[in-house]
Formats: sequence, C-alpha cells, structure tokens
Amino acid sequence: MKTHLRPVIGAALLAVAALGSDAMASVLAVGLYDTGVDNSDVVLANGTTDAHYLLGSSPTYAVDDAEGYGGVWMAPSANSSWITPLVGPGNTGSGTTAIGDYTYSTTFDLTGYETGSAVISGLVSADNSVTSVLINGNAISFSAHSDYSSFASFTVSSGFVAGLNTLSFVVNNSGGPTGLRAELDGSFTAAVPEPETYAMLLAGLGVLGFVGRRRKAG
Repeated sequence: MKTHLRPVIGAALLAVAALGSDAMASVLAVGLYDTGVDNSDVVLANGTTDAHYLLGSSPTYAVDDAEGYGGVWMAPSANSSWITPLVGPGNTGSGTTAIGDYTYSTTFDLTGYETGSAVISGLVSADNSVTSVLINGNAISFSAHSDYSSFASFTVSSGFVAGLNTLSFVVNNSGGPTGLRAELDGSFTAAVPEPETYAMLLAGLGVLGFVGRRRKAG
C-alpha cells in the first residue's frame, strides 16, 4: 500500500512558515475590550454588568450618559459606553457616589506574543478625573484628565509580561456620580520560536523524506 507523504510535508512546511512570520494581532485577540461592551465588542444594554472590568473584586456596570450625568458625560457610541460602580438611584443624574479613588482594572493575555514590542494606545475619560494609567501596577506617563466631555490619549509601550497582564485606570471622584470611559487599540507580534523549534520541525521533515524514499524503493 502506498503512503502519500506530500500533503504531510506540505503541511509541515506551512507550519515552519507560520512560525517564522511576523503575525500581528489586535487588542481583541489578546482579550482587551473597550468599556461597556460584550465579548463580541457590541455595546451593552444600560445597567448590564461589564464582564471585562472590575473595581477590585466588585463588578462594574455599563450605563449611558443619562444614567450617569445626562447631557454632561459624553454620549455612548457604537464603540464604547461608560462603566460605573453601580446603577440606579445611587448613580443617576444628580445621584451621588462615595468620594475617593476608584481603580478600574482589566486583564489580557500575551501568551505567545512578544512582550518587548507590544503596544497599547487608547482614549480615556472619567468623572471627575483620570489620575493614573497603570500596567501591571506600574504607572505610565500620563497627565490627569478632568474633562468628562472629551477623551485624553495614552500609550503603553513597556512594562508588559508574558502571560496575563493588567491594565488599570485610577479615577478620582470628588462628589456626585462617577464613571469611566475607555477605547483601546494596539498591536501585538507573535513570538518567534526558539531555534530548537525549527530544528525539531526540520528533523521531522528529514525523517518523513527518508521514510518516503524507503517505501518507494521497496
């Protein structure tokens, strides 16, 4: 019985080519989401839990500007919505939330990606102000932004680690309602395999070729 090795060899060569490529990935590929969206990147219904952002161990909730601070907060768009510590009477219109700092955090996974070339760029706004942006607990260069009718930009280009990473926004509330709005972009490069990986694949191809010649000769 003949064994056709060409498809197997072809698949192996494609695997080598894939390993050597500079495959780029988006924020969604590593698990980063804008505020107030679901797993399909669709804006959540008002009052829905945002599964991607936490306040410590507490959940956050997507709200529109009317639920937060009607006519003052930026209106939600097709890309993102506000998230808040709570919805309902405690955080609607003229409602109040406790004065102090709120740290909103989201995690993403860089397993299989180069940490040295990863970049996150984004836009952020908050009521009353975004005071810090942190990657894995370390603050990046960022000037506090206190205008919740507009975005401030930020870029994270270092401080990443292999595996799970945490991006955090520290928001200060000086009174009244509070919330966070963020939209994220970025680029991530697939990690280049170690030379040993190529050697193993090429050795496997050599074995396949040897077996093919033996069977043909037989």
